[in-house]
Amino acid sequence: MSETLYRLADHTCVAPLVQGWTAWWMTVAPVPASLHVHKAQLPLLQAYLQSPEFHARASKDAALSGGTFVGIAPERAGEVKALLQQMQESQVDRVRLAEALEEFQGWLVEEAKGQSLEPLYEKLPEPLRGLVELSYDYINRPFVRVMEGALYRAGYHKPQLQSLRLLPLESDASRPHLFTTPYLMEPGQIDWAVPFSEERISRLFETDLSPRPLGHLRDVMGPAVTRDEQLLPLLTDAPPSRYTPWEGPGPRVRYLGHACALVEWKGITILVDPVISARPTSGGMQRLTFHELPPRIDYALITHSHPDHLAIDTLLRLRHRIGQLVVPRCNGFLVGDYSPKRLAHSLGFQNVLELDTYESVPLPDGELISVPFLGEHGDIGHAKSSYVVRTGKQQLLFAADSMCVDDAIYRHMRQNLGPIQTVFMNTEIEGAPHTWTLEALFPKKRDRKLEKNRRCRGSNTGEGLRILELVGASKLYNYAMGLEPWMEHIIGPPCAPDAPRMKESDRLLAEARARGLGAERLYGVTDLVLES
Repeated sequence: MSETLYRLADHTCVAPLVQGWTAWWMTVAPVPASLHVHKAQLPLLQAYLQSPEFHARASKDAALSGGTFVGIAPERAGEVKALLQQMQESQVDRVRLAEALEEFQGWLVEEAKGQSLEPLYEKLPEPLRGLVELSYDYINRPFVRVMEGALYRAGYHKPQLQSLRLLPLESDASRPHLFTTPYLMEPGQIDWAVPFSEERISRLFETDLSPRPLGHLRDVMGPAVTRDEQLLPLLTDAPPSRYTPWEGPGPRVRYLGHACALVEWKGITILVDPVISARPTSGGMQRLTFHELPPRIDYALITHSHPDHLAIDTLLRLRHRIGQLVVPRCNGFLVGDYSPKRLAHSLGFQNVLELDTYESVPLPDGELISVPFLGEHGDIGHAKSSYVVRTGKQQLLFAADSMCVDDAIYRHMRQNLGPIQTVFMNTEIEGAPHTWTLEALFPKKRDRKLEKNRRCRGSNTGEGLRILELVGASKLYNYAMGLEPWMEHIIGPPCAPDAPRMKESDRLLAEARARGLGAERLYGVTDLVLES
């Protein structure tokens, strides 16, 4: 009698964690993670312990959505206290690095006015020695350039704190909020202590398409599973879906939600900003999950590092299927302008392509091109890129959260590439403050008055119409609006129909249609078949 073969159940969520906190670039990349643990995570847990009841209540208040409240019940405050102590002990070197960096940068700005920086190396605090370069820009503003590769090797990268939490997803709203709430162990969960770079992770996720016997899965996960009864509720013996390759004359774009889209063209598959969700046991909005995606994804494109676009859980789950991960190039002059390429290598990716502006990759009768992405970062110079995918005579622009602050950007784009018939863009006009998710990178003492109008926003109607006109578009797809419920643990509850961004979306769509363009707001899984 043949053995029963299993794969991860559709409801099984696998959350990568760093000492209990959701893994994203601010908890993985060495310098951002050091600043984040020192200036965000530890103070947040300390604040919770001062008033657990208030935090638990405020975290459930829709009017306070987006606030820094730990969503953990007061009766579990003892577990939070234990986590705080563990973090203080195991990440003491990161805290010292963050303290040294913050103090020295402040001192350097006051001390260095254009004179030689060579004597100042003697003033470097011990945690920074051998890991930074002191530099000026061309108008004599000093800065500390971090040697990121050295930090990965110097112990500030913490794979020993990494784990995968396997859990049954009850509802989209049941996941702890990425920025504010660590995962505590719950019944029915498995915490697998494993560095993200390890090949064993791919051996588990290969079962999404190639189910294996229970013994194989236990061997892969080792001591994390001591009894079959732990693992079986997270598995299914139902066969995976069979993917049917697209063979139409033109490209097919399968919109998967938020900013995630699968482009299929002449046997090539391109997945843009991959964010894929498990299916909750309680039901919910229809979605495609991992076993329903192609067995090979030739290119996965990352536009920028916001966690609704760069999702480490999805990247790890698909790592063995992705032929090449394409990321934007960083400049490395700001301590927070980390390298997405180095991050990807730390996640176990071998083939990572870092594209600069207008660099490209050939496709069969087509091309994948990195193009400028301005806006949405509150004037912070971190790595980001939009992408044009050329399929025959059709060109598609995945603009992510771009805004049109300079017409010449898109005028040059059309001059360089020709008309771009189809544009994917959002209208997230409110925008979070420029320090959204990044407050730990900024000095505490600074003049905040002038910063008030710096927002992480996308295009408004006027700017969106200008982009469409300048690139010669005939189709608009309004996307990345945060409407799908599986984005809630990252960006909060879906916005209401009368929210400013939705009203702006309605205006943009109406104006575009009035000008003769096809215009549609995307929501949930949608297949778009384009002309050849």
